[in-house]
Amino acid sequence: MCDVGQGDATVLAAGGGTGVVVDAGPDPALVDRCLTRLGVTRIPLVVLTHFHADHVAGLPGVLRGREVGAIETTGFAEPVDQVAFVRREAEARGVPLLRAVAGERRRLGPLDWEVLWPPARQVPEAEGPNDASVTLLVRSAGIRMLLLGDLEPPAQQALARSPAAARLGGVDVLKVAHHGSAYQDPDLLRAVAPRLALISAGADNPYGHPAPGTVAALRATGAVVLRTDRDGALAVAGTGTELRVAGD
Repeated sequence: MCDVGQGDATVLAAGGGTGVVVDAGPDPALVDRCLTRLGVTRIPLVVLTHFHADHVAGLPGVLRGREVGAIETTGFAEPVDQVAFVRREAEARGVPLLRAVAGERRRLGPLDWEVLWPPARQVPEAEGPNDASVTLLVRSAGIRMLLLGDLEPPAQQALARSPAAARLGGVDVLKVAHHGSAYQDPDLLRAVAPRLALISAGADNPYGHPAPGTVAALRATGAVVLRTDRDGALAVAGTGTELRVAGD
């Protein structure tokens, strides 16, 4: 999990200078610096969970000097200015744009992942960009990771009722939704029961992220909670039986 201030950017290692990037943060320089430090030169896929600027404005920094295979996004095309920005960046570099839908499965080297949300058809829960966030269940070296984008309680509750519900429990690593905001479904947090909860938030951000109540709820499930505003960039390694994590 890169430290990109108030935003999200996560890198899933795929070996040999290769990584899948999930979100690009708000600042091209910050995400570029993170990828450079990790030695990432080849990105088969960039997943932009939704089109808010704190997740997509850093895209030029991801694309800069790297081989990028495709960009995958949610089908909820708002806000329109950020949608247009992503499309311009992709077109300028000849990178195809794809749409993620629930049920999609992919494998890349040591990684395999499944799109859990959003459904192919827009649902009432997706009233805005956050609730249409691409949500991924990722497996690598025996570690199961759930990346929730910025899902808010209505979509979190719908996800828990979806066909993917049986696969949500007992994950090793949770990318906490919406920078650890107060808007979380407590039943989903209890069902997921992560060993490690990672929160991407900017120091002294004006939103109060992460909310103390959310941090407390995660700890009550038994999770170790780490956050980029205090711990810097966070690297997780190990296996399903032994997790190792390091911060900047």
